[in-house]
Amino acid sequence: MIELVPYMLMLAWAAPGQPGGVEIERVAQVFASQQACEAAAAAHVAATRRSAVTHKCLALPSREEFDRLFAELDAREARK
Repeated sequence: MIELVPYMLMLAWAAPGQPGGVEIERVAQVFASQQACEAAAAAHVAATRRSAVTHKCLALPSREEFDRLFAELDAREARK
């Protein structure tokens, strides 16, 4: 059985008018491999009208990680 680990693409650039600020955008697409994500990143960066755009391809967290995160957030809210 082949395990599929989807990747998401994040783009980042300097926030205009905010020294030291960064804007981050998640591309609304999931990629089947890191190579596919990197290829899409090259196209997105080349097509952007912003200057100095960088990117990062990140493996999506497993469902268990999301469940654990939301449980921790719920517990924090309950303590308030």
